[in-house]
Amino acid sequence: MTPSPIFHNFNINIRLGLQFAIHVPIILLEANKAFHTHTGTEAHFKSQTYYKEVIMSTRINTNIAALNALNALNSVNADLAVHQLRLASGKRINSAADDPSGYVISSKMGGTLASLSAASDNVSSAQNIYNVAEGGYQTISNLMTQVKAQQTEFNNGGLGTDEQNAIATTISDLAKEIDDTVAQTQFNGKSLINGSFVAGVGQSGGTLTSGVASADGTVTGVDVSGAKASDSYSLSKSGAVLTMTRASDSATASVTMGQSTVGGAQTLNFANLGVSISYMGTAAVSAATSATDLVAAGSTITTNGGSTPAFQVGDTGANFSMSLTTAVGSAALLGTAAGSIDASKVAGLTVDTGITTVLDAIGSIGAQQNRLTAKQTNLSTMITNITASKSQITDADIAVEQISSVKDQILQQTATAQLAQANQSPQVFLSLFK
Repeated sequence: MTPSPIFHNFNINIRLGLQFAIHVPIILLEANKAFHTHTGTEAHFKSQTYYKEVIMSTRINTNIAALNALNALNSVNADLAVHQLRLASGKRINSAADDPSGYVISSKMGGTLASLSAASDNVSSAQNIYNVAEGGYQTISNLMTQVKAQQTEFNNGGLGTDEQNAIATTISDLAKEIDDTVAQTQFNGKSLINGSFVAGVGQSGGTLTSGVASADGTVTGVDVSGAKASDSYSLSKSGAVLTMTRASDSATASVTMGQSTVGGAQTLNFANLGVSISYMGTAAVSAATSATDLVAAGSTITTNGGSTPAFQVGDTGANFSMSLTTAVGSAALLGTAAGSIDASKVAGLTVDTGITTVLDAIGSIGAQQNRLTAKQTNLSTMITNITASKSQITDADIAVEQISSVKDQILQQTATAQLAQANQSPQVFLSLFK
């Protein structure tokens, strides 16, 4: 006999608090089929029904199912907002809360990158200084080559006095051009090839100092920031013309002093030597008288050693010192200042020594530029690698974020639908009041 299911009515007991119990039939099966055992005994099974009581809540003041759905929806919305922000900004870390340790590490990397970028700019600046200096040295080298040719031509027994004087004049003009080149080769107002390119040069002594008063004026300032370090300068006059001479190489520079007036300010700029004097008149006298009184009040200046200009070419520390200490004025290269060259001194000019000095200076610059090129390459490599590391920490993986965003959008829709269903479920129990 085929077993047939037997269904029983549910027993529903209404309890306080709108809870009800349902007696659910667990086994609804009647087995009337007879069969024989191995002993031949016929057995019959009686139908049996088992019940389990399930307690269901019908409270309507608090909809727990709706609250759970709402919490899930809020969580999905918050997660979706994070992924959408990452897609919009391209960054995985948009605030410290996203990844506190990653935020700190990446911020430190950002500071390091900024420092290395500035160091790279410093290297470029140092290279530019050397380029300017090398250009000046090369110009002087060309001028020295011309002087060499003129000196060789001078040593010709077939030349007369007039021809020799003409050659001496040409050499003197070339020497003056050398001095002009030295004076004009500057970077940010600092002379590069007069041997004075050091940092922090100041006046360490001498009688011509700020505050010195003459019979008709006062020295209001002495600027030696462009002067050669560890050197001394002397001031002399001829009429209204003031001449300053540097002791180390006898290089000179001259300016013409103006007429002194009460309260009248003058700036005496000995540009070739990097010395400037500010003067304020206290009486009305002629220019020659004012020059005489100034020299009488003070005529010497001494400079200190200064310091070698340093460039920070790394994350920390000023670790590259620039050296441009070779003076290449006419007096230093030729043994005689430009204004003193005449036919009697042409043969004794130290042209070969001067050419060697200039070429050695150019070679030294080339070696320093190679060092700077190596530093620039190293800095570029460091910047690239640190940028890559920072990117791995802070930048968003667009593919991953897009996948997560799509997932959250789907969950947002399903959570919204479930919330709507949960809000409708309490209405079922209105039928109990019909």
